[in-house]
Amino acid sequence: MKSAFLANMSHEVRTPLTTIIGFAEAIESEASALDLPDSCSLAKHARLIETGGKRLMNTLEGILNLSRLEAGQMGFSPEAIDLVAEAKEAADELRPKAREKDIHLRMQAENSTVWAEADDGGVQIVTRNLLSNAIKYTDDGGTVWIRVSQGAGHAIVEVEDNGIGMETETAETLFEPFRQASEGFDREYEGTGIGLAVTQKAVEQMNGTIEVEAEKQVGSRFVVRLPQPTTCPAPSPRRRSLTAS
Repeated sequence: MKSAFLANMSHEVRTPLTTIIGFAEAIESEASALDLPDSCSLAKHARLIETGGKRLMNTLEGILNLSRLEAGQMGFSPEAIDLVAEAKEAADELRPKAREKDIHLRMQAENSTVWAEADDGGVQIVTRNLLSNAIKYTDDGGTVWIRVSQGAGHAIVEVEDNGIGMETETAETLFEPFRQASEGFDREYEGTGIGLAVTQKAVEQMNGTIEVEAEKQVGSRFVVRLPQPTTCPAPSPRRRSLTAS
């Protein structure tokens, strides 16, 4: 019943919200092209409407994804996928977000190819959520790493940052829905705290595990272990790395 309700609610909210965001973008574009006086804040107000609409849309998507994962309705289809390629795709997508904060986004891979038995859509949910969080909670000029390796029968993805970190007791509850490192009315960072709950559910449905190590004012490291396929091409020993800043 909850899943059906959220699916219907998502449709009913998404349709008008898409219209609001679209017209806000159009108003901002047209206002920016006009020779308006400096006192006119039309473009600024349109941009605020667009930003608020997109934030609400992201919240809606997070709640719906969490509900689908809890109900086993995401339709993951595990197959042999290249974690190096998946990690690079996620890093490329979030590179502009990192550059806005002058954050160095660095990728390291043990081999040119690392195979995992997983769903490519699920892996993208996991890597993008972890990278997005790392960028959000890292101060300007900091560094975020995404590493891909293999060991003990697992394919491994690590996302590490030198950001704000967290206390040990906070890390223990971090994967609960609607929990964040900073909470309450005076919290510093935006967001609902759904992303890591979604990430954990996605990892579990791909028969993997996720762990976090963190220290306040030092940084955080998330380690995802996914099963390897029983048969896969032999990985190349050549090291492949990418640095984006």
